[in-house]
Amino acid sequence: MLLSQCSRILLIGLLAGSSAAAFAAATADVKVVCPNPLPKAPTNLSRSDTYKDTPFKAGEVSEYALSWMGMLAGYGTIEIQAPQKLDGIWHRAFHVEGRTGDWFKGIYVANDRASALARPWDWGVTKFYIEQQEGKFLGKSFSMKKWLDFSHDRCKVSEKTEQPGKALHLIERDVQYGAVDVIGATLKLRTFNYVPGKAERFLVYTSEKNWYLEATPIAVENVTVPAGTFKAMKVKLQTFIGKEMQQKGDVYVWIANDPQRTLVQVQGEIKIGSVYMRLSKYTPGR
Repeated sequence: MLLSQCSRILLIGLLAGSSAAAFAAATADVKVVCPNPLPKAPTNLSRSDTYKDTPFKAGEVSEYALSWMGMLAGYGTIEIQAPQKLDGIWHRAFHVEGRTGDWFKGIYVANDRASALARPWDWGVTKFYIEQQEGKFLGKSFSMKKWLDFSHDRCKVSEKTEQPGKALHLIERDVQYGAVDVIGATLKLRTFNYVPGKAERFLVYTSEKNWYLEATPIAVENVTVPAGTFKAMKVKLQTFIGKEMQQKGDVYVWIANDPQRTLVQVQGEIKIGSVYMRLSKYTPGR
């Protein structure tokens, strides 16, 4: 369904391995090999160090409008939250929300949200939560809550899924050490000093899979969105399972050449046309 697709695109910044983001479903994922010995993790990071080396700071809120075929389809926000302490270590905290536009509620309703905690030294995700509320107007609805707890030292992730009328589902899966979640991946794209033609690649875990995201900068362009006109680097995204590309359709992001390296636009190709996510309002953090 279009709005189910659109809301998920808003939630994960067009990065999840699903047809909604124009990516093919993977039949296999990266073979997990837990490092031995484990990399030494810092234990004395202060709260003020949590966002020290990032272009974004706590309190930043980016608001987006999602359009399909030139029509407003929904809205989304990406929020950088205050550092949170977990097991004695300060973590970066992110929150995203996506919802349908009023004009489409007669056909489909979606209200999704997700949150994540990530280690500041390597972006490794430690906790992830997603909640989906979707359905047709006067029709069957879909509701799900999922909690993921990551143990990078064991290269394992514990998943707990809750759905109305179903038994609580618990499962443990393999995760590559230091893997990034999809929200963290969206933000990590803003941290690279892009050089046209030089690709950047990192490991992501989502949709029960470990996969690689490759970002190839193409050129600097002037981009006009509801929030204004920005000089931005156009970056092409591709997903890989091992050496095999697992993507159908093109996905591009535009990252502003400003101190915040703001994500100003995302374009994804799906079977029924182009979907755009455009920055409508930006509040910097501190």
